[in-house]
Amino acid sequence: SGINAEYVSSGINAEYGGACLTSMLCSMKRTETALSDVSFVMLFNGFRSRITKHDKYYTDMIDTVRSLHVCGQTDAVIPVEMSEKLLASFQDPVKFLHPGGHFVPSSAPVRNFCKDFLLEQLKLKHSS
Repeated sequence: SGINAEYVSSGINAEYGGACLTSMLCSMKRTETALSDVSFVMLFNGFRSRITKHDKYYTDMIDTVRSLHVCGQTDAVIPVEMSEKLLASFQDPVKFLHPGGHFVPSSAPVRNFCKDFLLEQLKLKHSS
C-alpha cells in the first residue's frame, strides 16, 4: 500500500542538526503555532541541543507529535547515547538502532521499519 502526498505533508523527516532543531520546534508546539499541522516526526541521528538557553525545550516531555528515531550503533559523530537522550525527551518514542555509523541508512530493514511507521501514522490520521 502506498502513502499519499497529503498525508506525508503532516510529518517532518530531519537528520542531524535538523533533528535537533525539529525537536525544539516540537516542544514549542505546546504554546506556539510552530508546526501546528505536524503530527509526526522521523529523526535520524538526532541529539538534544547543548546550548544552555535551549534547556527549556527539554524540561517537559515532548508529547505534541509521534516520533521515530533512527540512530547508528557505531556513530562516532553523534554517539547512540546522545540520540537516546533526545529520544527520552519524547513521549512513547519509536526507535530503530542500525548497525552502522553516521549516515541515514537505506537498507531494507530500515526502509520497511520507516514505511510501517508511516503507514501507522496514516491509520491514526484517518481514525481521528
